[in-house]
Amino acid sequence: MRAGAFVLATVLAVSGTAAVYYASQGPDGMKLASAAGAPAPRVGERFTRLTDPARTVVTSASGAVVATLTDGSRTVALNGPARTFTDPRSAQATLTTTAWVRLAPQPWSADAERAPWFKPWLAAATRDASPDLLALGTQYLKGAPTVRDRTGARIAGQATFGQDADYDQYLRTGAVDSAGFVRLVYGYRAGYPLQSKASVLPRTAAAMAGPGPGTPIVPDTGKQATDYSRLQPGDLMFFTKAPGTGGVARVGIYLGLDGTGRHRVLGDSPDNGGPSLLDEGNEYAQTFRSAKRL
Repeated sequence: MRAGAFVLATVLAVSGTAAVYYASQGPDGMKLASAAGAPAPRVGERFTRLTDPARTVVTSASGAVVATLTDGSRTVALNGPARTFTDPRSAQATLTTTAWVRLAPQPWSADAERAPWFKPWLAAATRDASPDLLALGTQYLKGAPTVRDRTGARIAGQATFGQDADYDQYLRTGAVDSAGFVRLVYGYRAGYPLQSKASVLPRTAAAMAGPGPGTPIVPDTGKQATDYSRLQPGDLMFFTKAPGTGGVARVGIYLGLDGTGRHRVLGDSPDNGGPSLLDEGNEYAQTFRSAKRL
């Protein structure tokens, strides 16, 4: 079933500081070509409340969507320059999106656009050309070049699957499991709390899917989920090990629809030996259980 199929993709697009860059990622590093500049300043925004889930949609004076902010969630979907994600293992695995996903400093709530922090944050976020959550996730796919911090420690580069391996094990050995991969991207790289706070991102996929932080988008009914209409890029998707049975055991990051109408998710799978675009064989579609927006 096309609407229920998932695949994994590598990214062609990375971002620079003054402009967005499109790049092919290979073992010899990045080949960059300048593309569209960062979004221009926007004035006269309008704030519209929608439901299911409760959220605020920000539009420009011309009616173009600027951002979507969901009650109880920090992840914000911003409209920016188009990027293309692709899987080198499949010529048909191509997804082009204008969605850029970033973390707001606090969970959203109705009328939060009146808070002192919001408009300065939104103005900065719409101009930000640094890698967002989706681009950060692709920095661990097969063939991704090594990225080091100022101390020389590796913080990104091709990862391998490691059973029960959290993000900190990736930093030492390069191995990580599905929940550890999400914690690596959202927590270690993007700054979502991982410890010492009430709203930390839990260690396991099952705990992430449970009563922890974030907004339920697709509820867990105890059976396969088939409604994808509420999903937006950056949402966490939760999967069981086998179709129709057991509890949540795996998690991935939703990317969106590709050009053929297939849903794509970025996740870490033992079958692929590390982070990749999942499920040419529909296994993940058949085991999709629920989704949440952090």
